[in-house]
Amino acid sequence: MRARETSDISINGRFLTRSPTGVDRCAFEILKALGEHVEWGTRETEILLPAGARIWRHGNDSSAELPFPIRGVGPRGLKGHLWEQIALPIFAGRGTLLNFCSSAPIARRKQAVMIHDAQVWDVPETFSRSFVAAYRVLLPIISRRSRHVLTVSQFAKERLEAHGVVPKDKAVVIYNGSDHMDRISPDSDVLARYGLTSGSYFFALGSVARHKNIKTVIEARQMIGEDIPPLIIAGGGNAKVFSGAGLSLDEKHGRFIGRVSDEELKALYTNALALVFPSITEGFGLPPVEAMRCGCPVIATTGGAVPEVCGDAALYADPRDASQWAAAMEQVTLSADLRSGLKSKGLVRAGQFEWSRAARELVDTLGLEAP
Repeated sequence: MRARETSDISINGRFLTRSPTGVDRCAFEILKALGEHVEWGTRETEILLPAGARIWRHGNDSSAELPFPIRGVGPRGLKGHLWEQIALPIFAGRGTLLNFCSSAPIARRKQAVMIHDAQVWDVPETFSRSFVAAYRVLLPIISRRSRHVLTVSQFAKERLEAHGVVPKDKAVVIYNGSDHMDRISPDSDVLARYGLTSGSYFFALGSVARHKNIKTVIEARQMIGEDIPPLIIAGGGNAKVFSGAGLSLDEKHGRFIGRVSDEELKALYTNALALVFPSITEGFGLPPVEAMRCGCPVIATTGGAVPEVCGDAALYADPRDASQWAAAMEQVTLSADLRSGLKSKGLVRAGQFEWSRAARELVDTLGLEAP
């Protein structure tokens, strides 16, 4: 297996082949911003992914909007981590390889890897045993061998260092952006489809992953009366997925609405009384700043990087204390002044997180200014 032509800069595009998460959103947006806001000079750059792989659309965006050509490489049928470890370093040649989604080839030195969090150490119960075992072996090797290590918050940097994953002060913090929400057109029909009206519900993005901690806000909503708006939970599959994980809501307290598109998500953020975000830990925590960008008040966890990211623009509650979440939801319901203040502060705070800045900081960190 030989690389034919190679580029000055290669990008690990495996993230384009899977259903997108926040980590994948980060990769997509930084690449998009590199083309729109950064003078990349005459360097030849391409995105590499497994040959014959299906490319997922990222929300209402597509790979056609990325500024660099995409090339499938390696034997057909080779994919996932095996492709990343075997084919990718060969076809990347001698140029710089950029990896945005925590994993990277261990055989490579001339590369940068963005490691988003230390969750396989901090909350291993969230993941399968095989995933935890693999990442606990791979990430320290990758971080030591790679020329550059990036991460997405000071909290994530400190946790990676505390666990010995990344050597002290090697990782550089590059925050996520929030301005991708500006180009999304809200789905004006989503409220009617779910029988909602503007300001009539609390909103959460749900998952059965334990560190997402949806159980706490469900318990909180069930503690308070029917005069408090219901809790609407999107994402993570349908109600059967949640009930199978021991999570349930009766109709008077709220309901699960399943996965939503980016357009539906923006409308749900914009019209919610507030976003509730109870994660036990996050390397960054994208939903709160997305909600703030849409003018939505935020009740946020004190866990992980979320206080670092949200600053004074959120109302906080302990992720392990449902009574604090119940009290916060009551406060937000009863005080229009509180909601207005959170909205105003949130818009300012979200404005500090833009993908163009992330892209420029990446270029500066890697020493890839235009030749």
